[in-house]
Amino acid sequence: MSYSRCKSIRRLCTEILPVLHRRAGARRMMKRLSAIVASDRCNSFDRFSKTTATLRRAYESAGARVEVDSVATGGCIGSGRWVIHEASDFRSATVDIVCPVRRRVLDYRTDPFHGVMWGAAMPSGGTRCEMVIVDDEAEFGRLPAGSLRGKAVLTRLDPRDHLAALCHAAAACVISDQPVPNNPDAIKWQRMGWGGIAIELGAVRLTAFVISANQGECLRSLHTNRGPLTLHVKADIRPYAGSHDVVSGVVAGRDDPQNEVWALSHTHEPGGLDNASGTAVCIEIAQVLESLIASGKLARPRRSIRLLHGFECYGFFAYIERVKRYEPPLAGVVIDSVGAKPAVCDGRLGWYATVPMSAGFVNRIGAEALRAALRIDNPGYKLGHEPFVSTCDTLVGDPQYGFPCPWLTTLRGIESPYDEYHSSADTIKLVSPRGLRLCAAAMAAYLYYLADAGTDEVMELAQAETGFFARALRRKRGGAGDYLRQQHRVSIEQMKRWLWGGDRQSIATQLQSYAQRLPGGDRRTAPKRRPRGDAARVPRRKALLSPTLENTPGPIAEKIRQSGIEHWDLFWADGQRTLAEITNAIKCEHGKEMAVADVAMFFEAHAELGYVDMIDPKEMVRRPRLVRDLRDLGLARGMDVMVHSSLSSIGHVEGGAATVIDGLLGIIGKSGTLLMPSFNHRRAKVFNPLTTPTMNGAIPDAMWRRRDAVRSLHGTHAVAAIGPRAQAYCQGHLEAGVFSQDDPVGQLIHAGGYILSLGVGHIATTAFHVAENAVPCRCNDSFGFRDRVVMPNGDVQVVPGLAFRSRQCPIDPGKLDDILNRRRRQRRGKIGKAPSTLVKAKELWKARIEQLKNHCPTCNIRPQHQVEL
Repeated sequence: MSYSRCKSIRRLCTEILPVLHRRAGARRMMKRLSAIVASDRCNSFDRFSKTTATLRRAYESAGARVEVDSVATGGCIGSGRWVIHEASDFRSATVDIVCPVRRRVLDYRTDPFHGVMWGAAMPSGGTRCEMVIVDDEAEFGRLPAGSLRGKAVLTRLDPRDHLAALCHAAAACVISDQPVPNNPDAIKWQRMGWGGIAIELGAVRLTAFVISANQGECLRSLHTNRGPLTLHVKADIRPYAGSHDVVSGVVAGRDDPQNEVWALSHTHEPGGLDNASGTAVCIEIAQVLESLIASGKLARPRRSIRLLHGFECYGFFAYIERVKRYEPPLAGVVIDSVGAKPAVCDGRLGWYATVPMSAGFVNRIGAEALRAALRIDNPGYKLGHEPFVSTCDTLVGDPQYGFPCPWLTTLRGIESPYDEYHSSADTIKLVSPRGLRLCAAAMAAYLYYLADAGTDEVMELAQAETGFFARALRRKRGGAGDYLRQQHRVSIEQMKRWLWGGDRQSIATQLQSYAQRLPGGDRRTAPKRRPRGDAARVPRRKALLSPTLENTPGPIAEKIRQSGIEHWDLFWADGQRTLAEITNAIKCEHGKEMAVADVAMFFEAHAELGYVDMIDPKEMVRRPRLVRDLRDLGLARGMDVMVHSSLSSIGHVEGGAATVIDGLLGIIGKSGTLLMPSFNHRRAKVFNPLTTPTMNGAIPDAMWRRRDAVRSLHGTHAVAAIGPRAQAYCQGHLEAGVFSQDDPVGQLIHAGGYILSLGVGHIATTAFHVAENAVPCRCNDSFGFRDRVVMPNGDVQVVPGLAFRSRQCPIDPGKLDDILNRRRRQRRGKIGKAPSTLVKAKELWKARIEQLKNHCPTCNIRPQHQVEL
């Protein structure tokens, strides 16, 4: 089945999108676009705060919630992180010829494009200097120290590329007349760096200006015909430790507002097309959706839609790092340089795919929405469904830390976007009101669909995605086929985050079956030979996204460049793939040969920077060792066992959490039952048993996601189980309450089950809480709170939940290990590198009761009850 035949996609395109398009206001967007340009064109931090105010007013008038997060400049210098080194206010600047004629060359207040951000200030009265012309790259490289002292340099080159040479020669300032294609009166937009001056030039400062090519020709003519020119240069530029804003407009979800889909559009750039157009479209998306929801013509989406604005990359990436979220966004889109007049973009509407190793099904959904919008009203575009291209902000497609994120644009191409690109000629005159309207409607539909989708939509999309890859596989062979099957698996796994209601095991079985429908997907392949030497090493990522070389120490940055590897290929380092496997994946992705040595250089450089660990295969903990260690500890066939764990404590496990779970299940066998905590501790505002992750670590999170796992229904303290008694342990959890004698852990205690602690102490176990309620203590109330839970039919229901004690228990449960060890009631050993224990659950339960029996009757700690939901 194709995407266009999915019932939910057809409804989106034929019923919802036309309503969105009719409501979208082209004139309103053009007005907002103009207001954003008015402050962003000043290229100065003090004016960027006015952009924040403009966006706040716009979203408030649209009926959306507004959030502003302030990001400090500076910090983490040399770390590779996307850090703006310092803020910079450009108050005023003038350049005047004072000899042999008197003529003004430029005035920042007349046209802010003349100012170059992160330039140095002049003395308050300015300075007089002779103008010289240097246009040759090689000449810059030959300048002797101090040879330009007191001189103003006019050059057609980009001044930031020659900053070191200019400062070495002691130039007083630099004026660039870098030409803008077919726009001789336009002024090129310049900054000394993207997020500040590059790290290796951190101590270098130079005042810099920009003029148009025609202005430059006039200066050159005067210089030739009237002799040396003397300039009077003034610049009031104020670098300081400051901040920049990230502004969000939020269309709140009705059922689970905590879960979000995002649209990214950068501000703080001076152009009308790049990028005020994208921001205007995002505001209109909020306007259209909120107005239709308020009028009852559209249901509020199940999840929230966040429309995010800030410095390109530097704002978005800082927001992702700073604002801690329980779950990453489900998906998103970058809306960058949209709505160009067809003559400006050659009629090209580009829809660029998300990062290749990310979930590509979102590419197909967005393309369907765009095709449908073009059928409604096409101002002269042809849709181009393009492969991934990094604009750097699209790196949020990072599959480990980010979310699948295509890019919508009307740039003509990456190498030659449009003639007026990054110049004063990039005005609102380049923008088509109809083009903005089309983009706003299509992206509102795309985001709304993703925010509202549930289990029915997932099952349709999974079938369509399988059909897409089945057709692609018929044209591929060998390693390329394996690469496509990997991409299919990633898409199906990501789709599971949208599940909402239904029987978990039947859904999981159906989704798993799609992989077997792919050509070659059910073949039994011989075990692969392990690579040797460097190729066998496994890079494991430990920092989100990829570094900016602007903030990377020079030697490391040079290694990354020399490797020839694209920066997003860092995302293949999932801690499971060897360098040999990553090399093959990169070959398939880029369609070119790749040497393992180059891939190794790339990852070694990132290891120096602290972005990855390079795991030696000799250090890996493999399944046979795990099984041996677990048996030595006492784990045996037929046991019912609750496992609390820390995967990192065990060491680097080949195959990760899945290997640990397989080892445990292999030992206890088909007659034993494996249980693990699947708690969220109320971090999830709405508990969805099909999607809500645990806070108990990688092993429990992998456990509940298995097809054969049963997960109990409880708002904060769900338990997952696999085995013949899994259903019996997990059923009725809401009614039994948490920490009761009849909850899953209480049943395990009284059924003679065991507690296995891998790399954690008993402070992490749950059985001691069951003992507390058995004393009984009065500090916990199993039904004293109210939580929201997604029921099997998809309804969100308010249910009773745990009211936990208002203060820490004075009787330390951390001492249970010592008590059990003294009594020789638990076995100790190491699983991999992790100190571990195995104890009968009832022994731990008894020990805690004895700890508390004389204290609880006199204790005045009480539950922290909830007043209102």
